[in-house]
Amino acid sequence: MNVTEVVFAEAHLFPTAVVLSADGAYLAVGTATGEVSLRRVADRTLLPSAQGHPGPVHGVALSGDGRLLASGSLDGTVRLWETRSGTALRTLRAERRYERLDVTGLTGVTPAQRSALLVVGAVDRAETGPGP
Repeated sequence: MNVTEVVFAEAHLFPTAVVLSADGAYLAVGTATGEVSLRRVADRTLLPSAQGHPGPVHGVALSGDGRLLASGSLDGTVRLWETRSGTALRTLRAERRYERLDVTGLTGVTPAQRSALLVVGAVDRAETGPGP
C-alpha cells in the first residue's frame, strides 16, 4: 500500500505526529489539540479516538502487533492506548524528584532557590495555606 493512495473524508485538525503500522493496516495521528486517533486504512474507518493530552501530541507509535498505541507530549507524559477500544491503559510520567516536597519553613536557601523548588513541584504551605 502506498500512502499517497490513502484518502480520508475528514481532515485531522493540525496533525503533529503520524505513523503507519508496520503492516500498513493502521494510521495513527496525534494533533496540536492533544487528540489521538487511529484509522483502519483498508476501509478508512476512524476507530475510537480520545483527547489524549492537554497540549500538542509530538509523537505516536504502534506496537508491532498493532494492539497498543503510544502517544507522547510536551506535558511530560507518554500514554498507552488499546487500539481496538481507544481505551487509555496507562500514563507514564518521568519522575519529578521535587514534586509535592514540603518546603514549608525550609531555611538556608535563597528566595531564588525557593522559587526554583516551587517551579519544579515543591509546595510551601505557608504560601498556599493549610492543605487538606
